[in-house]
Amino acid sequence: MSTMAHVDDGARVPYRRWRRWVASLRRRTLALRAAESGGDPHDRVYLGYGVVLLALVYGPILWSALAQAAAAVPVPDGPTALAALVVAGSALALGVTCAAGLAAARAGGPLWTSPAEVTFALGGQFRARDVLRGRALLLTLGAGAVGAFVATAAAAGLAGGPAAAPPPVLLGAAAVAALLAQVPLAVGSAAQAPRRRRAAVGVTVLLLALGAVAALGAATPTAAAVAMSGQALPGTRTGVLAGAALVAVVGLLSAWLVVRVLPDELDVDRAAAGQARTVTAGRGLVGGDSGAVADVLGPRVHAGRAAGLPAVLLRRAPLLARDLLGLRRRPAAAVATLVAGCAGALLVRLGTEGGPALATVAGALALYGAARTWADGLHAFAAQPEPGALLPGTTGRAVAGHAVVPVALALLVAAASSVGAGADAVVAVLVLTGLALGARVWVAGATAAPPGLFTPMMTPNGDMSMLVLGAWYLRGWLVVAAAAWLLERAGPGAVTAGLVLALAAGLAAAGVRRFARA
Repeated sequence: MSTMAHVDDGARVPYRRWRRWVASLRRRTLALRAAESGGDPHDRVYLGYGVVLLALVYGPILWSALAQAAAAVPVPDGPTALAALVVAGSALALGVTCAAGLAAARAGGPLWTSPAEVTFALGGQFRARDVLRGRALLLTLGAGAVGAFVATAAAAGLAGGPAAAPPPVLLGAAAVAALLAQVPLAVGSAAQAPRRRRAAVGVTVLLLALGAVAALGAATPTAAAVAMSGQALPGTRTGVLAGAALVAVVGLLSAWLVVRVLPDELDVDRAAAGQARTVTAGRGLVGGDSGAVADVLGPRVHAGRAAGLPAVLLRRAPLLARDLLGLRRRPAAAVATLVAGCAGALLVRLGTEGGPALATVAGALALYGAARTWADGLHAFAAQPEPGALLPGTTGRAVAGHAVVPVALALLVAAASSVGAGADAVVAVLVLTGLALGARVWVAGATAAPPGLFTPMMTPNGDMSMLVLGAWYLRGWLVVAAAAWLLERAGPGAVTAGLVLALAAGLAAAGVRRFARA
């Protein structure tokens, strides 16, 4: 049974007198963890120095890249249309970051803790909000800084460049984003509390639905747009002040929940277990094992445990029967990825039919992300000690057997999202869907990084080998994003589509060869 941090029997002691002891406990825990991994406890100082250096060197570059991406978004005329665009983008961004907060809750965050801290400080001795207060304050400040960073870059891009954006606009965007950034943090923290988990999921789904509907043009949040543009109340200034007051209330309330309320309801045992899994996965990633991230989110929940293998397919197509059984046992994940795939295909269609190029890239990435669940059987096949040794036949035949389900689901998504679309949009959706599947086969073929990536690469900015390793982990995402961008720029003609399909076929063939060599 999990230890619940919100249980208070009135016997807890004041934390102020024991603060130094808890701090020394944390230092000893870090030193012990470093000793177990063969590292130096003082490496954290060097790590902090490296993080600050990377932020100072690459922070301005990232800010400029975000500003240029925002500049590619077409800005509508009129304050109401512009406000509608801002509201839609903000709702979608909040929904995506809230979804990331839900994932972080399964991985032991945002309010992280350790098994030792749970045993000696959060097992009923002190109030959890007192022990975790500094951590919660650090999280709120960090979330506000990240939100202000992204919002100022987006505001500068929408205004036509940093020089064209008035300082009051940048300051206002930074303040609003810093306040709204507390919402995903509160959602992630609420997901760590059993009593608040459903509410956190509901808020995330609502924000994602509102943002997706508004961004796809199916509906426009006219009331919110008018309110944000200052026309809901008499006078533009009154409307702006009302919107600012609403944002301030939501942001401050979220920050108050993170610092004062949610820590006392934290499921500390689950948070500590998630943090331990994350640390183990991090060590695996540093060692070049991309399969280490599979256990970060904890054990999978199989809702349809009573489902069995389809008897009709078991004798003639056992791999197809296995993949169908996997989908039947995870109906929520299957439905969610189908919805995400449809949303991605609609974004690709939107970008092809005159929308921004970023819509095409975002849609292709959504298709690639959704294909991970569709190709779950292929990834399980790759996790075998010797892929293909359990069944007769060649490795290529086994990969083809596992490809039936993802290909069928991809065609279903493409068909559903192409109703009423033009020829160019249909071609773009089909081509990028095929590229997502080919990239999935390619990535699944290799889960261990090549040893050559760990060779030091000295540059004026230091050793860049870890950045190269990170690019290898993200190779599928990078290839899909680059191909989608080039397809959007060149247009979905016969030559461009043929090149992208040839790339997808080449990636799939490379993945099959890697399976055969495993």
